Amino acid sequence: MTAMTSRVLALVGARTRRNGDPVGIRRRLPEVLAAAATAGYLTHGVLPRALETWGAAGSEVSMPLPGDELIPQPDNVQTMAVTVSAPRGQVWPWLVQMGVDRAGLYSYTWVENGLLHLGVANAHRIHPEWQDLQVGDIIAFTPRGYPGGRRGPRVVQLESDHHLVLDLSPGARPGKVTGPWQFVLHDASGAGTRLLLRTRTGPGRPTALRVIDFLLRPGYLVMDRAMLLSIKQRAEGGAKKSSRPAVG
Repeated sequence: MTAMTSRVLALVGARTRRNGDPVGIRRRLPEVLAAAATAGYLTHGVLPRALETWGAAGSEVSMPLPGDELIPQPDNVQTMAVTVSAPRGQVWPWLVQMGVDRAGLYSYTWVENGLLHLGVANAHRIHPEWQDLQVGDIIAFTPRGYPGGRRGPRVVQLESDHHLVLDLSPGARPGKVTGPWQFVLHDASGAGTRLLLRTRTGPGRPTALRVIDFLLRPGYLVMDRAMLLSIKQRAEGGAKKSSRPAVG
């Protein structure tokens, strides 16, 4: 529990003066509102600004990436990045097998399972049966049997070992992309890989979805960061295994 949360609870829960007389919530309301406003500013102001370019160099934030052309004039752009000590060919398989009913999304399962009941099991190895991702396929965010059925972003661009672009545009008219999710792999020094994740939102996104985006954006950013770090960990683990000399 954060100090801010503890303070809010203490303010709301204060019921008595030192002499035992009841204290009305009205006297505490300005303090409660001030604490809530501060918490809101931290989670929806400071945190997004700190994470929306997490790990990315200035040149990576500004450089054009595959999928940018889907929204030439975006309302919002975030670019995150991480260096993976493994070649692109050992990072790519982890991307194409994503999905809650496949290898998972490599993020916090206590959120996905404990709060959302998605039944996710994040994979710790490459599954050959999940390596045939094609344009038009769905990477599921919800499984079959879930309210609304199996849903998730659609693959709109794919180039092996280079980029995977997904269409996150629920509620948009057919053919209209309002929120691509862009995974891009670049070579890094020492036979490593720069894994970039860019998210763009643009005109035509339904109002209700814009409200949800705003409310949940801090959570999205935290989950995205966890996903990138988990992919890094898994790919680097695979690279170490492949570099071991054969025994026997």
